[in-house]
Amino acid sequence: MTGRLAGHLRGLDPRLKLGGCLLFGPGVWLLDPVRVLGLAVLLSFLALPLAASHPLGRSMLRRLAWFVLFWGAIKVGLDLLAGVVAADAVLGGFVVAIRLSALLLLGLILALSTSARSLGMAVAWALRPFIGGERAWRAALSLALMVHFLPLSLSTLEQVSSAFRSRLPRGPLRVRALTVPLAVVRVLAQKTWSQTLAVAGRRLDRAGAWEPDFAWALRDTLWLVGVGMVLSFALLV
Repeated sequence: MTGRLAGHLRGLDPRLKLGGCLLFGPGVWLLDPVRVLGLAVLLSFLALPLAASHPLGRSMLRRLAWFVLFWGAIKVGLDLLAGVVAADAVLGGFVVAIRLSALLLLGLILALSTSARSLGMAVAWALRPFIGGERAWRAALSLALMVHFLPLSLSTLEQVSSAFRSRLPRGPLRVRALTVPLAVVRVLAQKTWSQTLAVAGRRLDRAGAWEPDFAWALRDTLWLVGVGMVLSFALLV
């Protein structure tokens, strides 16, 4: 069941998914926390199947959870230092954690359900009437490279952390906090050359490579209606 849902989400039109993220992204910070909590729960049902079908999906979810907890704790600590009542400080940290969770789930769904090139073509399709084809495909290539580096960075971090645990199982936290980020940056810097060769080898550095090759289907219309209903419910109810 989860595999079918993940495959269905990957088959949706990238314009629909990109537009949905652009609509719900600002809403995460504008809507009240109760509605954002409901949105986060709904997004989790979509993100979990996608993460389960990805080799590093569970690792991504775990690291994103630690990220949310870290910034939630920072919010609580800053409020306590400012003299806020403990109960209000904890509530404020919980609200920040909810909003961050919803926002990160949106990004995770988009990254795991849509290839970087499909996102680039969707952006090129949207920008071409306003800035012209030449600038549109350059913006699409830039976005595709950025989106591609997000899961690449997470997988590199996981591999480096695993190597550190294997070689220094009792290594102190101070050494790990210094060594792992430096190693990740070094590995990613080496991968930039590989990405440059891949772009040139696949001839993605030209306008023709970013012509849309997707078509709107009935399921996209049904999802569009569903997204509109959820957004209307969040804003009006």
